[in-house]
Amino acid sequence: MKYWTCRNVNGLLITLIFAFFLMCTSCQEEDNPVYSNPEITLKVLPEYVYSDSAISVGKQFTVGIEAHYNGHNKLTNFIAKVNGERYVDLGFYSETFSKDIQITKSLTELENWEFIIRDIEGNWSSTGIIITKGETIDFGEINTYPNVYLGAQNSTLYGSFFALSNGLVYNLQGAYNNSALIDMVYYFDDFDKLEKCVMASPGANIGEAAFPGEYAITNWETINTTRYSKEKLSISTLTFDNALNDSLLIANTFAFETGGRKAKTLQPGDMYSFVKENKTGIFKVISTSETNSGYIVVDIKIQK
Repeated sequence: MKYWTCRNVNGLLITLIFAFFLMCTSCQEEDNPVYSNPEITLKVLPEYVYSDSAISVGKQFTVGIEAHYNGHNKLTNFIAKVNGERYVDLGFYSETFSKDIQITKSLTELENWEFIIRDIEGNWSSTGIIITKGETIDFGEINTYPNVYLGAQNSTLYGSFFALSNGLVYNLQGAYNNSALIDMVYYFDDFDKLEKCVMASPGANIGEAAFPGEYAITNWETINTTRYSKEKLSISTLTFDNALNDSLLIANTFAFETGGRKAKTLQPGDMYSFVKENKTGIFKVISTSETNSGYIVVDIKIQK
């Protein structure tokens, strides 16, 4: 008959504990697998900038982004930074992401661009390029529209809708018939958030409280969106008035996606930058008549 000693028992216990530990570790690894980071690359095509480059001030260029998830964790965020400051910050939920970013070369000597993709678990990857200021300066011409009168929604004297392409003001029916031209809308908000004098765009979800009926914006064939800087500009009236090219506009532009669709609670002297498609501009408030049957007077400058 074979007898078990304490040494035998201890050895068996150690073996069983070690085996149990391996089983637990294996289960934990299966329950918490480690996935790779998502992938992000720049589009390498002739129409894109995809490597370090020297570009003239004022010249527009395009950076193309392609990103893919790791096969498990969906993509949720894309961030573009220039010299550490956020330029674009987008949220979504997708396996892939594709984005063309339109950029105008600023006055800065060097722009360090970083493009970041993140997934739902916080995994991330980045890529980037460095853009230096070219030897030439490529400032462009601008259109200037001084003393533009825009009426509030109940005005019988002035239309509420403005076309940046031709500088014309339209009433509601005229805007309905020329919807593809309309970029800016003025109304007096005394019915919703009480934001008083508001410069918006057709795509700002104004609703029918301001412009009801057959010609309401929701019935337009084309609904354009212009976006405005979220904060008013800190530049002097003299600087704005003396701007004869687009250098001031470029210096105060922003990424279209980061702007708001309304500039609110406007007062005389306020200035806001705006972006429409690939063009940037600034408007300055000259005066306001704070009623829903009143008006606003603005000076507008935009790139040709």
